[in-house]
This record gives sequence, structure tokens and C-alpha cells, in this order.
Amino acid sequence: MHLPEKFQPGNKLELVFLSSEPKLKFLILGEAPFEKIKENNASISATGRFLGVLLQDALKHASTSTTQSLTSSSPILTGMLINSSELSGLLQKAIVQSGLFYESHQAQWINGKKTLENLHQEPQNKLMSVTVDSTAAKANLPALPGPDMPINAQNIPLVLQQLNILETGHLFWHGEVWQNQSMQWDIYERFHGSRENVPDSVIQWHTQIRLSMPKLGDITARITLNAQGIHIKLDASQLETASLLRNNQLPLATDMQSAGLTIQSIEVQHDSGK
Repeated sequence: MHLPEKFQPGNKLELVFLSSEPKLKFLILGEAPFEKIKENNASISATGRFLGVLLQDALKHASTSTTQSLTSSSPILTGMLINSSELSGLLQKAIVQSGLFYESHQAQWINGKKTLENLHQEPQNKLMSVTVDSTAAKANLPALPGPDMPINAQNIPLVLQQLNILETGHLFWHGEVWQNQSMQWDIYERFHGSRENVPDSVIQWHTQIRLSMPKLGDITARITLNAQGIHIKLDASQLETASLLRNNQLPLATDMQSAGLTIQSIEVQHDSGK
């Protein structure tokens, strides 16, 4: 591999794979893309340059602990909840139809596992026409000519979130569960080594929900899911709320087990610092 002269044996390089045809090509992170093109006489498509800039921005956010969050513009519940079991389906819908998994849903549609109507519910199919250059400028991206812009300019924040999730393995959601009741939601999986070499039995899924409620105070629910079952930990900032949650542990466990879930443990604690 031909490298610039300033790189010496022992230097650590961060490379982004670009293509394998007609020959293997990588982008060196931290280097100006257009300078690399001149030095190596390589040709990178508009899509490659665009994703390279977005990826570097995603890595910058990851290195500075700045999180790209998925934000909902409208409450999940738009009316009175008739059945509490409806809420889980609405929460799932908020993530599934967020647009973060649009490309995989397209593949499922091609294989007959999703309908065209399902795809039409995602943000990528609800875009308004905007000026490409002004949107790119707001996102601190190089303005590309209209025909060379690989995606609709309104999708730039969404693509950046997708890259950030691929890099960090975390999905952050922020929005209203119902009118004027905000919620923060964190979802991630944890394992060691390559995902391909890890059996499902040792992977743990984690989710954390944070609410600040008018009468119950701050509540944080942490749920860990693995092949053996579910562990639940509830933190309440108010002593009365912690007592209320403890008194309802058994009904909660019974309802979840009735739904076919295996509850390994439920822990409730009062944490005034939350």
C-alpha cells in the first residue's frame, strides 16, 4: 500500500474502506480527502466523499462524548390510553419507523417481509423539497452540486445518527410519551469481541428510560435482557415513589410473566441524587 512519506513504521492509522474494485481503496481519517486524492491519484465518488465527511463528524462526536439523539416531534400517545399493553407497541413503532433502519427495511420489502405502506411511514418518504446547499451549510458539510448529492439534504441529520449508532452501538431517543411528559431512552447491546463470533446466549441488551414526573419525581428504569431472562432496576428520587414501586413489584412481575417473559430479578431503590 502506497502511503505519504510522513508516515513511518509504527504509526497507527485509522482507515475507512471505500471500495474493492478495480483495486482496494481506503480513506485515511484525519487527512484532507482531496489532498489524498491528489497524492494517490485515486478517484472517490461524490457519495464516498459525502459519507467520508459524515463519518469523520460522527467519530468526532463519539470522541468528545457528544451524543446524536433521535428526537420525536410529536408525543407517542396522542390520546387517552385504553389498554396499557398498547404503550409497548407504540414505543416499538417510534424506533422502527424512525428512519434509522430504512435501508434494512427496504431489503425486507424486496424479500416480501414488509409492505410498501410500511416504508411510506418512515421519514425518508415524507420529505419536503429544500435547497441543498443551505442545508449542507447548516450541517457544516461541503456543498455538492444538486445532481451529486447522494441523499435528500433533509436526511443529513438522520444519516449522521445512523453513522453514530454504527460507531458507538448506542441508540438514544428523546421525546414526549404524552403531552408535556418528556422521556429519554437509551438502547444498546453489550458483548466482547466481534459480533460475528459471539453467540446470542452471551449477548446482553440494555435499555434505560428516564422520566421526570410531576407527582412521582424522577424515575429511571434500567432493563437488562439476555438468554436467561430479564433484570429490572428502578431508581426513584422520592422515598414515597420508591415505596409505591416496591409495593407493586409482584403485580409487575406477574403481568410480565403472563406475557411470556422470564423475570430474573426486580430491584427498587431510593436515590435522592437522581
